[in-house]
Amino acid sequence: MMRMASSQKPKTLVPKGVATFLPEGVLLRRKIEKEIFSVFFRAGYQEVITPLFEYLDVFSQTSGEDLVNRACQFVDRATGRMMVLRPDVTPQIARMAATWLSDRDRPLRLCYCANIFRHAEEHAGQEREIVQMGAEQIGLSDARADAEIILLAMTILKKLKIKSKIVLGQSDFIRGLLKPFESDPLLFQSLLSAIARKEMAHLSTLLKDVPVSPSLKKQVLLLPNLLGGKAVLETAKAFAKNPISHAGLKRLSNVVCLLEEAGFSDNLLIDLSEVKGFDYYTGIVFEVFSDLTHIELGGGGRYDGLSSKFNLTGGDRVAEAAIGFALDMEQIQRVKESSLR
Repeated sequence: MMRMASSQKPKTLVPKGVATFLPEGVLLRRKIEKEIFSVFFRAGYQEVITPLFEYLDVFSQTSGEDLVNRACQFVDRATGRMMVLRPDVTPQIARMAATWLSDRDRPLRLCYCANIFRHAEEHAGQEREIVQMGAEQIGLSDARADAEIILLAMTILKKLKIKSKIVLGQSDFIRGLLKPFESDPLLFQSLLSAIARKEMAHLSTLLKDVPVSPSLKKQVLLLPNLLGGKAVLETAKAFAKNPISHAGLKRLSNVVCLLEEAGFSDNLLIDLSEVKGFDYYTGIVFEVFSDLTHIELGGGGRYDGLSSKFNLTGGDRVAEAAIGFALDMEQIQRVKESSLR
């Protein structure tokens, strides 16, 4: 892999955050893609291709504000409408399931390899063009469906000989615990941000004058500490007194048992303060990290109901169970290159 240095002459510069591959890098990339697709196909997933760009008003109906703000936008000369380069594949596949594939038998098992584009400040050191390979399973709603998609990701990394850790969270567990704060949207978002960053002092300040019980405040303050092995699930029972949190924790426990039965107990880490994609995910969430470099290789989660937002007939569309994940091919390739040195 090769990126142009900023000190080069202007005519040789490429935009920051995009990659240029030399022949050796391309050979490795194609080999990785082939191995990943082989796992997808063997598990019964079928490849699909989605549009490179979308209308902004359509995309914004199915994505959180943060992702919309990070989308690369431009004007469609033919219509004058704002458009975006694809910043996420999952909503496109949800639309596919709700429209062109609506009459197909469930579950749908779909996979893809696609470039996505997200704006990033130059000093942030983040890629603006990201190649993802991912899978989406639509139509199954039980714990075995959750485990299937997580095991698919772990199987891929095992085949690529990448030692990894998977961090599991549960958005319903947090949603139930923080429900009393939802009446104040600004406070709610501030709490989520502080929890995600594990900023304990800021979290304490936010809770100071909020009219809720001292016991609830204490639980919210302790939430970032719910990180570790399977024992965390037992500790978390004291936090799951409401029905939403209780159901979320029970579901996560069932998934953990299934992953352990499949032989991945040593790869698991539980983080019940994980709030990434809170407005997007509706159940289990997970991230995968490399043991070698400690960088994030990908992640995903359950997003039941996303397909119901694609209402083309004017009637009510039934919310459909769905879960998926995506792997960052740039990071996968970096780890592979590091292991080959």
